[in-house]
Amino acid sequence: MKIFRFFLVRIFFKKPIVAVTMLVLLLLTNYIAFSTTRTIVSTSEGYSQVSRLNVPGVYIANLDPNSDIDIDSIKVKSMQDVYDRLNDTYRYGLFTDGYIVDLKNSYDIKVPLAYMNEKYAELNPFECAEGSGLTYQYSLDSETVLPVLIGRGLADEYPVGTQFGVHDPVLDREIQYKVSGILKENSAHSNLYALDSKQYYNFSIVVPINETFIKEANIPFKINGLMDLVVTDTNKREISKLADDIHKTVGIKLNFYSQQENIDFYNEYFVSSLWFLCIVTAILLAILVIVSVWSSLVAVKLMIKDFTINLLVGLSYSGVRKVFYGFYLTLTSISLTGICAVAAYYRYQSWIFKDPLFITFGFAGGLVMMDWLALLVALLVDLFLSLVIVQVLMWRIKRVPISVGVLQ
Repeated sequence: MKIFRFFLVRIFFKKPIVAVTMLVLLLLTNYIAFSTTRTIVSTSEGYSQVSRLNVPGVYIANLDPNSDIDIDSIKVKSMQDVYDRLNDTYRYGLFTDGYIVDLKNSYDIKVPLAYMNEKYAELNPFECAEGSGLTYQYSLDSETVLPVLIGRGLADEYPVGTQFGVHDPVLDREIQYKVSGILKENSAHSNLYALDSKQYYNFSIVVPINETFIKEANIPFKINGLMDLVVTDTNKREISKLADDIHKTVGIKLNFYSQQENIDFYNEYFVSSLWFLCIVTAILLAILVIVSVWSSLVAVKLMIKDFTINLLVGLSYSGVRKVFYGFYLTLTSISLTGICAVAAYYRYQSWIFKDPLFITFGFAGGLVMMDWLALLVALLVDLFLSLVIVQVLMWRIKRVPISVGVLQ
């Protein structure tokens, strides 16, 4: 330790430009490795989740980009006719979220409602950490108490069995909810079209809906419900008839695609970008390794006199190697701490801005598993880089005639 401290203070820090340059290179390397790995892990999770919908006979609605929706022109009866046809002829999963309600909580965060029918729950369920699931057989009379799932962030104040009232924005009236289960921490749904993105439900309330609920819901809810409608046990011909019927009835033009078609679309436009990112990352990492080695060789050239003197007075090659490893591991620790701080700040921003759909629970502001995996990859890249640089530096030092002569 004394030798390392001596080299650190008397040699490396005497030329701070060397340490600063290497630290900047490590930060760049780590950030590229971290962000690329996190994107890949998030995409992999998205593939895994949407695979539940990637079965024959399942089609997912998507608003045609050329379709203009005139909400004021849509009649209540026409919209209900669409859902009556769905109820009579098709089996469908409906999930829509983002409806904000005021519900007192210690975090002072606006609480989003997510509405889900039974079929969607079968296709893409939430996992409960506590309590039971939802029940969907109910009528909406004045005494109705709806069983709901709540996110981890509300669990302490609203444990299983708690009953509370909110003004439901879809029904536009007060309604009573009873907590039947607590969602697993950091429960999330991946976007069906952009698999690398997801939103979290730590502060959400998941409300079960059925035909009765939909019948009493307002028109905006029914329109939103059609946007990502999942129709099962059907075929191309039947789903085309449904799309035409919806267009004729309420003027909304929907395109229905299988999840495989959605994945193919993603692969065509996003995976190519991901591959481009990976290739650019690999090239940048290679350049950074070369630049790092080059800058280290320049540093050794500047400090060769100091190393030679210490080799003359008895420092061994293995001692020099340990000093180099200690130096680069110190820089690696500083660099990884910086990247960890950036990642933590990114996660903590959702807490600062109280954005309920992106808040996560975890160490240092909400770091989740994908963050830790990305940090692990950054660490491995650092270790590899340090190994390469130290071996090159030792090769360079051993080529200095005077040091070789003394030690031989």
